[in-house]
Amino acid sequence: MTMKGETQAIVLQKANKLKLQRAAYHASEPGDVLVKTIASTITPGFDRLLLTNKAVSSRVFKYPIMPGSEAIGQILTIGPSVTELQPGDFVYAFKGDRWSGIEPYGGCHAETIPTSHENLFALGRPPIHRDLLIGLLAYAVSAVEKVPLDASSRILVLGLGSVGLMVAEYLQSLGYKHIDAVETFSIRGQLSHAEHIALDIDDFTQDFNNSYDLIIETTGRILLVEKAARLMKAQAIVLLMGNYEVMAYDYRLIQHKEPVIICSGITTGSHLKEAFAVLESGRIETEKFFTNVFPVAQYELAYRKALDSKDSIKTVLSWL
Repeated sequence: MTMKGETQAIVLQKANKLKLQRAAYHASEPGDVLVKTIASTITPGFDRLLLTNKAVSSRVFKYPIMPGSEAIGQILTIGPSVTELQPGDFVYAFKGDRWSGIEPYGGCHAETIPTSHENLFALGRPPIHRDLLIGLLAYAVSAVEKVPLDASSRILVLGLGSVGLMVAEYLQSLGYKHIDAVETFSIRGQLSHAEHIALDIDDFTQDFNNSYDLIIETTGRILLVEKAARLMKAQAIVLLMGNYEVMAYDYRLIQHKEPVIICSGITTGSHLKEAFAVLESGRIETEKFFTNVFPVAQYELAYRKALDSKDSIKTVLSWL
């Protein structure tokens, strides 16, 4: 069975040129699925690099490109080998990759998402707003499991955008109490459970030198690792969670601390499952992550708010 057609989608035609247009899809594999989108979200740091034609991975892209790496929706049609999902089921989608003539970078900003069943997570009930956070929290779960921590660990989070705020909230939900943060926009700091929050890393006085077991970098500005060197304990862990256009830092400025640098970028099905369970438990306050909701017809305004507004964390596009 072949699922073929066209649907409304947000497409990056070239750098800095987004357009709501018709997009063709061709889902011909036995495990493919069509999902009717209810809502998708804009990922600010990631989309900013994509829009400005900055490299966000080793993959080489050709325009047009479709962004959108998280959505909730309802299954319309399934391929013959799909057994664990049925039409009418509600799902979280993190990739739409059956587009014709459009490169998917996520590929979920569309009225209908053509994808493999492997790119879906079954919700088992009608979706709610917080389900849009499954991927973000799974990213935090994946990162935190890579680092050894105990109750006495002191943690510094660089940046309280969506990633920084989520990893801080997740750590707090696990019982870690000694979490500080650096965030340029004070309004974001007010949302966090962090103890000490500075607007600039230099605002941390000498009293904080040699204090932190773990530095979590989420801003995409790798040079902050150099600035944070004085705050690290010897052989502290630096966890990189941002999207980095440039990965150059001056090793001479950090080598005396001998930090362990860990990159985290892979999210698996087990991480999604754990994230869903944490969200269901209510251990994380989710409403503060959602700053704006726009109908898809206002996608240009939505992107401006998501990328330029100081208070923006998660901006949602409604496709209904």
